[in-house]
Amino acid sequence: MKKKSLILISILIISLVFVGCTSLKSQFKDMSAEWIGLERTFKVYDDDGNETMTVTGDNTDMQPSEVSGVLMIEVDGSRWQHVGSTLIAYETGLENHVDDYKDALTLSGDGSGITSISKALNEFVATTSGLERVIIVKTQTGKTIAVFEGDNVLIEDSALPNTTKVLIDNKRLHIYRADLEVIEKSLLD
Repeated sequence: MKKKSLILISILIISLVFVGCTSLKSQFKDMSAEWIGLERTFKVYDDDGNETMTVTGDNTDMQPSEVSGVLMIEVDGSRWQHVGSTLIAYETGLENHVDDYKDALTLSGDGSGITSISKALNEFVATTSGLERVIIVKTQTGKTIAVFEGDNVLIEDSALPNTTKVLIDNKRLHIYRADLEVIEKSLLD
C-alpha cells in the first residue's frame, strides 16, 4: 500500500512540475480541441487584407483534409473545408491588437547578451514557459491583418498544411497561408 501511495505521489509531483511546461500545455490544448472542441473565431482575408468571412463556434476543431493543402474545420457539428485564402483561427480570449501596430515598427536591441548563450536560453524558456512575444500576421502580399501578443508564447510546427500553430497564454492560434513576424517584446521597448 505504501508503495502504491509513493508512486501516486511521485506521479502527482512530476505532473505538477510539467504543468508549467508550455509544450505540454500545448499538447493538452490540442487534445481538448479534438475531444471537446475550442470556442474560437475564424477570419478569412483576401490578398488586400480585407476580411471576407467570419465564422464563430463554441466547439471547433481543425484537421488536415483528405485533399492535399485543404483544412477540414469542424464548427458546432458542421464541416467546412478551406483552401487558398489567408485564414486566422483564434480561441476566445485572444485579442487582435492590429490597431495598436498601424505605424511602421522600429526595433532595436540593447547591446547585451552573448549570442550563443542567448540562443540556448531563449530555446529553453520558449519550450518551458514561453517567451514574451508579439505575432504580426500579414497577407501574402504584405498587408498587416492581425497582431497578437502574450507573455507566454510558443510557436510550433503544425500537422495542418501551410499552417503555423501558436499557443499564447494558453490560448490557441492557427495561422494559415500568411506571412509572420514573431518578435520578442523586449525589442519593442
